[in-house]
Amino acid sequence: MALALACLCGPALHAEESNLLDLSLEELVDYRLTSMSRKEQRVVDTAAAAYVITGEELRRSGALSIPEALRMVPGLNVAQISRDSWAVSSRGFLERFSSKLLVLVDGRSVYSPMFSGVLWETQDTLMEDIERIEVIRGPGAALWGTNAMNGVINIVTRKAKATQGNMLSTQMGQGGYGAVALRHGGELDGGGHYRLYAKTDTMNGSPETSTGLIGIDGAAHQRVGLRVEPLVEGGELSVKAEAYRLRSQSMYLTPTVLAYSSPGTPFQSANAERKTGEGALLQARYSWRSVDGAQSVLQAYVDRESLFHEGLLGSGTSAAQPFGIAPTAARFGGEKTDIDVDYQRRQIWGAHDVIWGLALRHTADDLNLPSGPYRLQDGKDSRTNYSAFIHDDVTVIPDRFKFIWGSKFERDGLTGFNIQPNVRLLWTPNSNDTVWGALSRSVRSPRRIESLATIDIAAFDAAGFVPGVPAQSLTTMLQMAPRPGAAVMAEKAISLEAGWRKQLGPQLSFDSAVYLNNYTDLRGGRLIGASSLESVSGLMPAMGCLMSPMSPPQSCYFTLQGYNTNLDKMRSWGGEFALDWRPQSQWRIQASYAYLHMHGEHTGDLIGDMQVNSYEGGTPNHQISLRSNYSFAQGLNLDLWARHVSKTLHYGINALSPVTVQPYATLDARLAWQVDRQLELAVMGKNLLTNRHTEFIDSLPYTRAYDVQRTLFFTALWRF
Repeated sequence: MALALACLCGPALHAEESNLLDLSLEELVDYRLTSMSRKEQRVVDTAAAAYVITGEELRRSGALSIPEALRMVPGLNVAQISRDSWAVSSRGFLERFSSKLLVLVDGRSVYSPMFSGVLWETQDTLMEDIERIEVIRGPGAALWGTNAMNGVINIVTRKAKATQGNMLSTQMGQGGYGAVALRHGGELDGGGHYRLYAKTDTMNGSPETSTGLIGIDGAAHQRVGLRVEPLVEGGELSVKAEAYRLRSQSMYLTPTVLAYSSPGTPFQSANAERKTGEGALLQARYSWRSVDGAQSVLQAYVDRESLFHEGLLGSGTSAAQPFGIAPTAARFGGEKTDIDVDYQRRQIWGAHDVIWGLALRHTADDLNLPSGPYRLQDGKDSRTNYSAFIHDDVTVIPDRFKFIWGSKFERDGLTGFNIQPNVRLLWTPNSNDTVWGALSRSVRSPRRIESLATIDIAAFDAAGFVPGVPAQSLTTMLQMAPRPGAAVMAEKAISLEAGWRKQLGPQLSFDSAVYLNNYTDLRGGRLIGASSLESVSGLMPAMGCLMSPMSPPQSCYFTLQGYNTNLDKMRSWGGEFALDWRPQSQWRIQASYAYLHMHGEHTGDLIGDMQVNSYEGGTPNHQISLRSNYSFAQGLNLDLWARHVSKTLHYGINALSPVTVQPYATLDARLAWQVDRQLELAVMGKNLLTNRHTEFIDSLPYTRAYDVQRTLFFTALWRF
């Protein structure tokens, strides 16, 4: 979508770096991306809802992180959970680990197989090194495979040649925020270029939603890296090495037997958890052109990461202890290693522009989930995925009509063999209009922690469930576990999309997309034997516990047992609309609106309907964005950004009563002064309309809700 809303107004920063500030809107239409078809093509020629954020747009947005920058994309759902954790999704299913969105950094997947999503706190790439962020909303599975069900984000960093010299970037702000990034680029003795870079930041906690007091969710991150691009004959070679670590805390909430509840919050326990994460990667990419004109790319990488939490763990339930057992100090989390090799080849035969490729990916992980509320018996596992794809861009009528088809063929180590085809049409009746449509099938592979772990979902007073039981005496624990021998099944979606791009003149463009998605075999759960009290496992021993003088007070419980399924169904539809207007050469206005409606199949089952309700209410129906970028004389730039997000519903530990996150509106302002070609100073105010507001309430894992607050930042960028 959005016709390459790609650059803003301001003076040049560096002779070697991309600068799109002087381009007209017609020229911006020619801006090129690679995510949709694995080849460089103009945005206007993309038969998909495509959006490009350039490095210059990133700088002028004032975004301090990649998720914050992604708020610019119509149809992406972005919400801040705590100081360094985010929920990001495309066209619904907004969760802490949004599982239906594939994210790439320089072509390397950062989708975590441990958590079925992206850990955004680990993706703190230097913002100044990002050349562009390409976003495709809608299925990209025909090219990128499993997990690209609702979209693909490709973060493309600058080549080493474009970052020569030195750079120092600093940010300081309220809430104890401070960040420093340092970069050095130079030439290799044998020809070619290199880049060394390092970044560190620290931040204090956010206000707690319930009290307004500053919480414990402060964080610190460090990252170092090296990119080398030696001069090689006949092709281009890039080698990248990187390492990072993070430290943060949060207040985790666990469903708990009443005896071990925190004061004031029956049936739940609040415990501080310390989070430590580390990772390292080595990536190489080589591209070349054969004598027959074919273009080939070979990429390989090794990516290792770990994430562990330390704190009190447990929900009070225990098969070994009839009266339960108190939560104990534990370390839980996991580590994984990915080895990936990917080859693709492009060749043009007459009207056919064909790309095909092969890939192999080996994943080994070791998950440590020792006790409630999350338990996994077989922590170690390894699997290999094989895949192939073919993509044919057929020119039926030159400069007027294209037919595009292709498919991904993939054997996933957990869900077996999957085929993910799509067909697309692109019609350009004239130089100002582009109409496109697409029909796609895609799949999403649930990870082991989703389908093979036992999870305590919620706890509540059995007095509302069992007749005659005194209030606040017996706990009902809602638990979901895998059925013995059950196979992990892939989620599936059929997606229908259409879009229209219109160039209304040299100063105004319009972009729109509509879609309808039908999801089946979604991961969820069902209760076992909940139709009558007699069939509920553990009820009679729990009643005996109540009458026993040996039982500790309020430690009695029984379990409502559920099992993991792939029975849920959802349907979503909506649209995204954007305007890009340049009333004057120094002034640019960008407006967008996104609508989403989700409707699931309700069965009356407590666990199943809780999941469906979460899908239906957890993503905002309406999002509005308005940005204004104005360049004054003397190197002054004023950037304003207003947003409105409608309400959402979140189902937490109390599974029967959702919590409403109220609609909110925000305004960000940035005033920057380009002192000279090397130095830029800026002051930014974020969330200026209210002192604080809630954007998201985390679930599975449940954490205490935090607010985003009004803050003031100062930044300096020096190239020397």
